[in-house]
Amino acid sequence: MTHFSWTKQWYPVTPISYLDASHPTSITLLGKRLVIWRDKQQKWIAMDDTCSHKLAQLSLGSIDKNGDLMCRHHGWCFDGAGKCTNIPMLNDEKALETACNSARSQVQTYPTQVQQGLLWVWPDNSSNAVEDSTLKKPAVMPEYKFDSSSTDWFMSEVPYSYTVSVESTFDPSHGQFLHEGIAGFSPEKAISMQHFEVLGKISAEDGFTLKHSGYNIFNKDMDATRKFTPPCSNTTIYEYSNGKSALFQLYFVPTKPGYCKHIGKFIFDAAPKKHNFWIELLPKYLITGLQHSSSNMNKLSNQDLSMMHSQAVNESTRNKTWQKSYFMPSLADVGIVTFRKWLDEFAGGKPEWQEITETAFQELNDEQLYDRWHRHTKHCPSCRQSLILIDKVKDFCQNFTAALAILALLLIAINVPVRIIFIPVLLGILSLICSYKLDSIRHSFLSSIPTKGLPVVKLY
Repeated sequence: MTHFSWTKQWYPVTPISYLDASHPTSITLLGKRLVIWRDKQQKWIAMDDTCSHKLAQLSLGSIDKNGDLMCRHHGWCFDGAGKCTNIPMLNDEKALETACNSARSQVQTYPTQVQQGLLWVWPDNSSNAVEDSTLKKPAVMPEYKFDSSSTDWFMSEVPYSYTVSVESTFDPSHGQFLHEGIAGFSPEKAISMQHFEVLGKISAEDGFTLKHSGYNIFNKDMDATRKFTPPCSNTTIYEYSNGKSALFQLYFVPTKPGYCKHIGKFIFDAAPKKHNFWIELLPKYLITGLQHSSSNMNKLSNQDLSMMHSQAVNESTRNKTWQKSYFMPSLADVGIVTFRKWLDEFAGGKPEWQEITETAFQELNDEQLYDRWHRHTKHCPSCRQSLILIDKVKDFCQNFTAALAILALLLIAINVPVRIIFIPVLLGILSLICSYKLDSIRHSFLSSIPTKGLPVVKLY
């Protein structure tokens, strides 16, 4: 049996579109805190998010005029190789050179590469990490019938584990029940899967491939393949009887115990969407941000959160293996069983956390579970920019409403005809309504908890 190494792998840690080249970004991978930044050679760097001086987070720093990463605490600077290049409080040239050349001032870096719009990191800190990383290719999306760049990557970090995340993605039949009310899913349209099988062998490095039939009345004649490429890739291709097809590329990146980063895109073989002239007048980041906060996307995400978190809560209370906890009598469970077998036989049953001690599982309340800021918005530049714009327009509407109210009072005081006074009053009411609506949209970027009525998230 070949043992699977969790660190000697390529992980997609973020879409490049989610990064800001002018600022460092903090990420967590396998429990290890890393800082991502771009150096003077325009290369993306991944290094330990810890300054060698007093252990401050380097991601709280900035990129200096020389293109090095500068620690916010005392101004120590580091280049793309992790070498210290400046210590402001050392003005003796010889002492500065000695300190900068010391192994103790060095910050550990990790191999990186950019493929298909994603930044990949090899989180191994051994002496031969660079050489090892060149011998293996990332699990990129396959070239298929249509342009894979036609849609953008979406990323969020969810409060449930890598194991639960990957297990769910190889369990297609849950969609008819968990995601009722979205994209035509409903229990009434579910059908029993006619076949679900493993193609070939399961291996440590190559993972496994599954083939299965449809699971609802619309895709009953479909042929589907799901390819798990360790450590975190699921490439799913649906081939429909009418000749159409779809590709789902999903990555489940283990960040820390109880949390997992989801990165993915869906590509459908369908007629291109009609362009809306008025929508396209909006800034691109606002269009993307509104798409990310759309009701269907939020609802699907909330449904997943509720179910996966509840599963994690129940698992944490049982001192049993999954084989004794789960009852799997259905053909539809083949994907779950296959992934669990791979995890147990080759990868130690769970991710191998680095520099962190796994603690007892913590159940979250609804405010924590359905928090969208920490799950997605803070990571997504389009959503952050949308929030800033919404706040600016909302402030303008409020100020405009106040100015119109004052104007109406002045017009009343000087006995202007009512039909003229009606104009600023009407505009003020419309501006106030706009401000109220913007406040509701703003909230959707931050949380799924409703702002009025009972603070209960409606899942169906």
